[in-house]
Amino acid sequence: MAPEGATQPAVTDFVQVNDTSSAHPPQPGSSGPSGTVVYIDGHNLYNGVRRKFGRKYHWLDLFTLARRMRLDDRILKVRYYTTIVRGEPDAALRQEHYLAALAARRPEAVEIIKGRFQAKTFRCRKCGARWNCRCIPPREYRTYEEKLTDVALATDLVRDAAAGLGDSCILVSTDTDFHPAIEACLALAPARQFYIACPPGRHSPRNTFDGRVTAFLIPEEHFAASQLPPQVRRGGRTYARPEKWQ
Repeated sequence: MAPEGATQPAVTDFVQVNDTSSAHPPQPGSSGPSGTVVYIDGHNLYNGVRRKFGRKYHWLDLFTLARRMRLDDRILKVRYYTTIVRGEPDAALRQEHYLAALAARRPEAVEIIKGRFQAKTFRCRKCGARWNCRCIPPREYRTYEEKLTDVALATDLVRDAAAGLGDSCILVSTDTDFHPAIEACLALAPARQFYIACPPGRHSPRNTFDGRVTAFLIPEEHFAASQLPPQVRRGGRTYARPEKWQ
């Protein structure tokens, strides 16, 4: 899932992994293939699942989760937006291992949009000063801030709506920063059904966009039934579930 142990991830740029989207997407206003596109805010999903259930659902098959959320639909694409944790080498290795397993398991269906952290320095936790520490000597702390993953997700939401990709979509996130992009999608493709899937422990958004958006909570049984096999094999490589995630 999203960075293990990271509470404030950051992205300064991003790359795309397993980008299997069509080289010739439908033009704006045209009718693209029917089905559902799923957009997953990795940080939002990770924090919800981790706080509610610990690590037991980290080995998550995102495509199977998408299918369980829309049993009667064809899943066209699952787009997963995440960053690799910094400052915790073991956690970063587990995350890279998981992303490799995801790509090996569903190379055509799952697209991983991956960024990196940006360090941010601030002061001070002891004296409470926001900018100029009054402690002697002055104290300084480092954290990490997420940047471009949300922008990438919002851009893809609007791009796919304009291109007519799918007749419905699911946003797995309760981040209100996506509201302008949702409004743009509804304006570009008013007939395209829009769903917000709320991770565990997250509240449904108050704004339902005049009833044009349907929100629902992802139940625990979906996570329990959507785990990757204990070992994922592809191209002579084997990716086993990390012991810490058992």
